[in-house]
Parts: sequence; structure tokens; C-alpha cells
Amino acid sequence: MNILYIDYQMYGKEDIIEAFMGLGHNVYSTDVPVLYEDDKDKLAELLYEDMSGCGCEIAFTSNYHPEVSDFCQKLGMKYISWTYDSPLIALYHPSILNECNYVFVFDSEEVRKLKACGVKHVYYMPLGINPDRIDAITISKEDKVTFSSDVSLVASLYNEEHNLYDRMSERLDEHTRGYLEGIMNAQANMYGVNIIDEVLSQNAEIVAKMYKAMPYTVDEGCLVGLPYVYANYFICRKVANIQRIQFIKEISKRFDMKVYTPGDVSDIKTVKAMGTVDYKTDMNKVFMLSKINLNITLPSIHTGIPLRAMDIMGAGGFLLSNWQRDFDGLFENGTDYSAYTSLDEALYLIDYYLSHDKERCAIADTAKQKMREGFDVIMLIHQMMEIVVTE
Repeated sequence: MNILYIDYQMYGKEDIIEAFMGLGHNVYSTDVPVLYEDDKDKLAELLYEDMSGCGCEIAFTSNYHPEVSDFCQKLGMKYISWTYDSPLIALYHPSILNECNYVFVFDSEEVRKLKACGVKHVYYMPLGINPDRIDAITISKEDKVTFSSDVSLVASLYNEEHNLYDRMSERLDEHTRGYLEGIMNAQANMYGVNIIDEVLSQNAEIVAKMYKAMPYTVDEGCLVGLPYVYANYFICRKVANIQRIQFIKEISKRFDMKVYTPGDVSDIKTVKAMGTVDYKTDMNKVFMLSKINLNITLPSIHTGIPLRAMDIMGAGGFLLSNWQRDFDGLFENGTDYSAYTSLDEALYLIDYYLSHDKERCAIADTAKQKMREGFDVIMLIHQMMEIVVTE
């Protein structure tokens, strides 16, 4: 088949195109310039020209993009999207109900919600890796010096200047701020469970005060309302900031730890701040050369396994992650990875696995093999195409 890959500068473009081609499909690619994303007229002109003239039967994007869906509906094309981001309010745009859509989502709870909203073609699909690309990476002596550590964390800290909650909190009254801080402190001590959506959806007064402090307009016909936006884009990211800073402080006090982030950790003197790493190469070297790779899932990912966790296991790194429900049935705790349910448990597990090298390496090797047997991108794309062709 002829596939049009529409590139919004997302992760994994080359891996996905290679997978389609490996399955015998013809792939045409078009880029969406970043400067067009907020200019709907230019974006529409660009997309329509490329989509109507390419002779393709299917359009594909990483993450869901409403404007692509609407054009596919008009042109009679099928539209495949594979979501790896959360939150992603675009999934609740009214276009999600278009018949052309085949929506694959890495979070099973998100799939359940979308089905409850009446979305017909929505499916759970975990994220994958390209083993050939990973296995081609070579480790130099310089790499070992640069990237080796007992514990590493590759993550955003959500402490940038544009942090939405911090900007909003300055305009909140004391009662509302205290209420939200109470929710965040409670959520910061929970892993694999999210209470924020439910709490905000049941408190219209608090949401109204948040709206007054920082208004947000939900698209007409959107399948979710303001509580979803404030819970997932404002509160969940602040909770992730609280959790990740707390983990870095406590772990780096006890163990050799490197953090790869664009965020500022200059006030944590015990951690080694490494800046950012390239996704395709250096990030995998971090995973390969760190004894323990830490994952702290963004709370807006309710049940899914984040891309970062899959990348760690795919590179043959040892994964220490908070528990997420979608791990169950795909991976086994203590065999493929290790799960913690609190900071104290994470500290205990780090100490344990640093002193049990053979067990730690065996777990990493088992996960690496399992990723190649079941989560190669070409296998997952094949599963998607079978669904799209038959339904």
C-alpha cells in the first residue's frame, strides 16, 4: 500500500518508516514545519496539497492530529495515529469520531475512556523499539567515562519558566492554592494511581477559580472539559516536578547519580547534571552504561508504559520504574524489570540491585530479549495494518 507519513517532528520517524517499508509498503513523507502548527490556514493548505496529490490510501502520524483526520475524512483516506504522549487533549477533539480514524494508544485506560466516548476504531498498542538501530550503537572508552553511573535519570523536570501551575498559582487565592497543594502532595506519594482527574471533576468551584486565574478555552465539541485540562496539563506536571526533584535529592545523597535533563538542578549539589542527550544514540548509551535506569512516570499516564521505560529495556538497560498497570501481562516484576511503590522502596531496591550484579544483569538481559521478541516496531506496525485492512 501507499502510506503518507506526516512528520510533526515527533520521535521515531525513521524507525516507523523503515518498518512500513520492511513490510513491503511504499512510504511518502512530508514535514509539517513548526512555524505552521499555529497557523491553521497555512497548515491546511500544506496538508491538503500533500495529501490530495500523493496517491496514498493511508496517512500516518505519531500522536493524533485533528486536522489530518478531517482531511482524511474528506479525501476518503484511512488515518492511522499511534500515540506516545500524555496528556494529549487532541485525542478528545470532535474529529476523533471520524470514520477514517484508526487510533492506537499506549495507555489502556485512555483507550477505555475513548471507547466510552463513542470512538469506534481505538486500540491499545504498547510502544516499541528498533533493535537493529540500537544494536548498531558502539560504545567507546570516552562513552564509558561520560555515561557510566550507578543510577541515571533521563527526564524532564517540568521546572521550566513556562510551568503552567507555577504561573497560575501566583494568581490563586490562599484557599484554592492550599487545596491544590494538598491534592498534589497526596498524588506525589501515589504511583500507578491517579486521583487528580476525579477530584477536580467533582469540584466545580475550584476549577472555576483556576479558570479565573488562568483561562483556557476548550474546542467546541471537545469530549472532555476544563477539569481534564487543569488536571493533566497543570497539576500532573507539577506533581511530576515534585516527585522527580524529591527522588533526585534523596537518591543522589546515597548513590552515584547522573541526571540528563533540560531542567535546572543546580541547587542539588549531590547530583551530576549532564544536560540533554540525543534520542537516537547517546540516550541508549546512558541506558547501556548505567547500572540502574530510573523511570518516574508522569501521572497523566494513568496505566501506560512510557516510551522511556520501553527504550531502557530495549537497550538492555536495567529498569527501575514505578508500577503501572499495563506492565502486568506484558512484563514480570523481578524478572524483566523492578517496580517500586514508594521512594523508600526505590532506595531499598537501588541498594539491593547495586550489590547483586548477576541478578541485575540477568533481569536486563531478559527484558532486552523480550523487547526483541514482542515489541519490535515492525511487529507492532504489522499488527496495526492487519487491523486497518480487515476492519
